[in-house]
Amino acid sequence: MGCVDPSALLFSRQRVNPKGAGLVRPWKSVRDRLFGYRSSRQFALHTGNRVVLLHNSGFFSNCSALLMSVARAQTQPLKIDVTQSFTYFTESGEPFQWADYFAPPPSTMRGAPQRWRRSRVAKLLPHHSIYKLLDYSVAGEIRDNYFQLSDKVRTRVREIEDSHLSVSLEDVLVVCLRGTDKGTEVRQSPIGAYVHRARRIMEKHKNLRVWVQTDQAQIRDTLLEQLGPRSFSLDILPVTEDAEVIHRSPAVSSKADFSRDLLAITWLMSRAHSVITYTGNVGYWIALFRGHARRLHQLR
Repeated sequence: MGCVDPSALLFSRQRVNPKGAGLVRPWKSVRDRLFGYRSSRQFALHTGNRVVLLHNSGFFSNCSALLMSVARAQTQPLKIDVTQSFTYFTESGEPFQWADYFAPPPSTMRGAPQRWRRSRVAKLLPHHSIYKLLDYSVAGEIRDNYFQLSDKVRTRVREIEDSHLSVSLEDVLVVCLRGTDKGTEVRQSPIGAYVHRARRIMEKHKNLRVWVQTDQAQIRDTLLEQLGPRSFSLDILPVTEDAEVIHRSPAVSSKADFSRDLLAITWLMSRAHSVITYTGNVGYWIALFRGHARRLHQLR
């Protein structure tokens, strides 16, 4: 007997309702939390071999919308047009340079792109879902074709490893927690839940150092104090003490450097031995770059 996509069970059970739509909303809520939610929004336009991204929000929110749009395309685009997107990540009047951050897609796609449109990746936005249930097979193929780090970002990754990480990532537990306005999008776990989970992992793996990554200074300081001398943070990405989202904060002095460092840091976090992450687009992309959910602990 072949493998069954677990989301299909939820979709089919919603339809088996002899008294009408009474069970549709509860099952929809369960499906949304498990696998992601449907959206009728048009995130991009497809013209010939070009995809024009229309969604314009946070860095990885834009990446998530682009990934879904690529999956939905009838033919795989070879050119990425982001002139209407990523405006929060460029100086005034300057276009966002996609090639500074990601390598161009190959002329011949790797994997099996004919199955992308039929997958959950083309139907559901999963950044608030359960990351253990992501379609890593299809999302991984799209990542490998469209979201490979550029040479510029790879160079920055090596610089950070050489100058700021005194320990191998194989000996690191990442604790990634979004502060600022994240609680307005989805209910987040309290800081104590991160501390409790980190201490359990630290007890099991005595060799692990704990990399605390957050955009909120108060959260960073609390976690470093609670997790003790085995914890550290990196002075790479800016932090703030207020509730304004960091990419719109005056703490960001260079938007190009911030974008490069955000991408490099997220990729580095994905390579750690273990990760504890919040539920949101950065957490989702840690999972995507990681390529699996082993030793990935998601709090929501």
